[in-house]
Amino acid sequence: MLTAALVAGIGTQALAGTTNQTGSIFDYSTEPSGLEMAADAFIVRPLTLGYSLLGAAGWVLALPVSVPAGNAEQAGRAWVSGPLKYTFMRPLGEMDEGVEPSYVQNPVQWE
Repeated sequence: MLTAALVAGIGTQALAGTTNQTGSIFDYSTEPSGLEMAADAFIVRPLTLGYSLLGAAGWVLALPVSVPAGNAEQAGRAWVSGPLKYTFMRPLGEMDEGVEPSYVQNPVQWE
């Protein structure tokens, strides 16, 4: 997921060339550009989906250790549900997790 974020961030920054007041290359007061959406749809999301699948395999392999230790649920959230949430539950083109853009009318809630 880190690689995907870096690829998307570097690519978008190179194409955009500007930052906002917070130093981020993303502006959450307006809708993302078509280029940002395309980078998200065709680069970032497939990479994070792959990371989710690797995380699921790792979580299953770690179950013999994590169940007796009592942290199987925590490992599942970190390795499986976190990446899946990042992949499927944020607006297209928005790269920061947990940021609720002002233009989104009814954001989907995932607990």
